Amino acid sequence: MTGAVTVSAVVGLLSLLAGVALGWYLRSGSDGCTECVPPEQLPNSLQRPGV
Repeated sequence: MTGAVTVSAVVGLLSLLAGVALGWYLRSGSDGCTECVPPEQLPNSLQRPGV
């Protein structure tokens, strides 16, 4: 039983790390990054007035 708990903990940790890495990778991409896109290319709902 202890071996199953250990395997489960390791698999859960690897899954968590994979999720964090995937989120970091997707966040670092330029897709949907409002700071990286010139204001002219943003939809009107995301543009800041007076900028």
